[in-house]
Amino acid sequence: MAPHSIEAEEAVLGSLLIDPDAILRVASFLKAEDFYREKNGWIYQAILDLHERREPADFVTLCEELERRGQLDEIGGPAEITRLINAVPTAIHVEFYGRIVERAAIRRRLISAAGQIAALAYEEAEDVDEVVDRAEQILFGVSERRLTRDLVPIDRIIHEYYDRIEYLYQHRGEPIGVPTGFIDLDRLLGGMQRSDLLIIAGRPGMGKTAFALSVARTAAKKFNQRVALFSLEMASEQVVQRLISAETGIDSRRLRLGELEEDEWPLFVQATGVLAELPIFIDDTPSISALQLRTKARRLHAEYGLDLVIVDYLQLMRGDFRAENRVQEISSISRALKALARELNVPVLAASQLSRAVESRQDKHPILSDLRESGCLTGDTRVYMPDTGHYVPIRELAGHTGFKVLGLNTETWKLERREVERAFATGVKKVYRLTTRLGRTVRATSNHKFLTIRGWKRLDELYIGERIALPRRLESPPTRSMSDAELALLGHLIGDGCTLPRHAIQYTTRQRDLAEVVAALAVQVFGSEIKPRIQKERTWYQVYLPAAQHLTHNTRNPVAEWLDRLGVFGLRAHEKHVPPQVFEQSQAGVALFLKHLWATDGCIHLSKEKKHYANIYYASSSERLAREIQSLLLRFSINARLVRRGQGNRGRDQHHVVITGKPDIEYFIETIGTLGAYKERHLTAIKDYLATRSANTNRDSIPSAIWRMYVVPAMQQRGITMRQMQAALGNAYCGTALYKQNVSRERAARVAQTVGSEELARLAASDVYWDEIVSIEPEGTEEVYDLTVPGLHNFIANDIIVHNSIEQDADVVMFIYRDELYNPNTDFPNLADITVAKHRNGPTGRVQLYFNDKLATFSDAETRIEPLEY
Repeated sequence: MAPHSIEAEEAVLGSLLIDPDAILRVASFLKAEDFYREKNGWIYQAILDLHERREPADFVTLCEELERRGQLDEIGGPAEITRLINAVPTAIHVEFYGRIVERAAIRRRLISAAGQIAALAYEEAEDVDEVVDRAEQILFGVSERRLTRDLVPIDRIIHEYYDRIEYLYQHRGEPIGVPTGFIDLDRLLGGMQRSDLLIIAGRPGMGKTAFALSVARTAAKKFNQRVALFSLEMASEQVVQRLISAETGIDSRRLRLGELEEDEWPLFVQATGVLAELPIFIDDTPSISALQLRTKARRLHAEYGLDLVIVDYLQLMRGDFRAENRVQEISSISRALKALARELNVPVLAASQLSRAVESRQDKHPILSDLRESGCLTGDTRVYMPDTGHYVPIRELAGHTGFKVLGLNTETWKLERREVERAFATGVKKVYRLTTRLGRTVRATSNHKFLTIRGWKRLDELYIGERIALPRRLESPPTRSMSDAELALLGHLIGDGCTLPRHAIQYTTRQRDLAEVVAALAVQVFGSEIKPRIQKERTWYQVYLPAAQHLTHNTRNPVAEWLDRLGVFGLRAHEKHVPPQVFEQSQAGVALFLKHLWATDGCIHLSKEKKHYANIYYASSSERLAREIQSLLLRFSINARLVRRGQGNRGRDQHHVVITGKPDIEYFIETIGTLGAYKERHLTAIKDYLATRSANTNRDSIPSAIWRMYVVPAMQQRGITMRQMQAALGNAYCGTALYKQNVSRERAARVAQTVGSEELARLAASDVYWDEIVSIEPEGTEEVYDLTVPGLHNFIANDIIVHNSIEQDADVVMFIYRDELYNPNTDFPNLADITVAKHRNGPTGRVQLYFNDKLATFSDAETRIEPLEY
């Protein structure tokens, strides 16, 4: 039978009924699931819940609690409670009884774990490494349940803390972690701290492996630290050759060829003996996965103990899960290494290779963004917040976490909400302005990535005419904090209102019906607080909105106060913008606002000259207002184009938000509309005109690359010829010329059905608008920022889908730079800069080491620590 003790279980329950305060002595370690007899677990849980509610656990209250749960009759009624009370004479030994119950529960869990592990072992279809890791997790799960922390008197904590500080005081200046062996670096880092992940990164040839081996040899030889060295680049024999070269001072090239001098042989023999005694364990499995590495490190830690793990190098490892790209895979590997460091409570030092981006700069010293492999955005970049509908400048998000953004799931091609893990500034860098055909713009560093039909590409890899992903539609929040009358009146006042200080609040229009609408709206919003007055002046109608009462120093016009609260009072035409509160409104609220705004400076006109042409646009001298209107139109799947129109000597340039294409115009008519007799007449004419026309398939299409990416492979898999496919689509046969054509969504759906391509079907129904790049221009240098979005690794900024930065999980990031690799005539031969660019719990800085090229070893140089300058 499974280990258990019914007597101990009943003794615990009886003790708790005799002395309700006894619960304090067992609740910290004993759980209801620890009881073998389920009904005893019910009683214990009921007592715990009574204790949580500050109610006494006695015969009456316990019976009532069990009755409320429908469990009283199941356990044997009140008689069973009475029996338990009489089962023990005293509650003094309750903790001893509880420990018996706990130990029996742990033994049962071990038996269960053994059964699960046995079942896993029989699953031959599973990868053996995965089986071993899952088995370890099951076993660790049993032991982890025992790890609990109790309340500790502060005097004990003070005593332990005093002892630690006393030790550090007596050994001040010495590393408190695992030493690297380099004096200045250990002074800066305080040694490699337990549970930390440290990255040592550099371009090929800088000496990452030499640095890692120097640390391993010093830690093991001088400080007797047990080191696990995972060498993915070199075989174990090559590693040993490097270590012997460092130990003997014999050129590693001659060691490889066996060209030893006679007097060097004793040195070689002695070195092999010394190294053989060192607690270094080497694994040279190529392309080891994070899971395999973790399993081997756990086993080594359990058998021999472990003080330091070294990985050479990160990019040669394999991830355990399929990632969208290599950057994400490396990020998942670094997270796994950080988890290993915490689990085993040892420092993990991982070498990492930097990309060629370092060499494209005049200053070749690496910086953190070289390791992140992702670019950054200027501080004014507007990030879309789906929970509120707001756009927030990315600089205002820096330092905050927990908020949600909208990103694209490239598996489903649908937009999804994701919580941001980190928002941060990344320094001052050179930026470029990217502009698309729709007039969307974003300013980013050259290595920031954008989504093309063939995947994510850096900005400096994009070309004019290439198409990138934009959101096709944005959802509105379901909230509604403004009334219809407020939204409508606001639209009119932003468009044609004069709301300047020391000036009458007024609205100007050529149409009497609009003047009456505004006057009526003002009364709905402010009631008797204002007295609207319509006055005709030449061909214009002025709607004055004065306060009903006399204004003093402490009393303002209620319209001015309202606009001030919304942040739009006192703005000139080129300064106007949409208040944030409008972005919070539901789709119906936004539609009402746009409808009344369009009645001011909006154009709705069907041209009859030459060919009929539908003109629907909004014009403003405020670029910000125009961009915000363009963003609001996305709530209706309307992808409007922003165009700048010069005015010559007549005034400021105008920014037109232009709606084109039959589908978008029809969406505008159906969901937004307009008012005013003139515009309403033309809107009806446009609707009738479009009813007889076909949609232009050049807009909102999918790039032609999909033919060879999805259609051709699907045809080959199903045995469909090109001629058959084109015939099924109703096309005249045109050979491969078809593959040069972009594809409308409707046509893409038909092609997907014809060839059986699920990927193409998802693209046809995607949330993406593929827009063409029209310019990429340098814009100087600015402070830049980025976000980290787990899972999707992208977000919407300035209504463009942009990649996120995958921030390193490392606690310490160090870079190696040797000037002689770039400048043979350098004034600093054989010197290497070790830059600590990130130090989560300490200072950053730069130290210099001496590099012996023949021995491939590092040693301390003369110089001392230099602070980093930003």
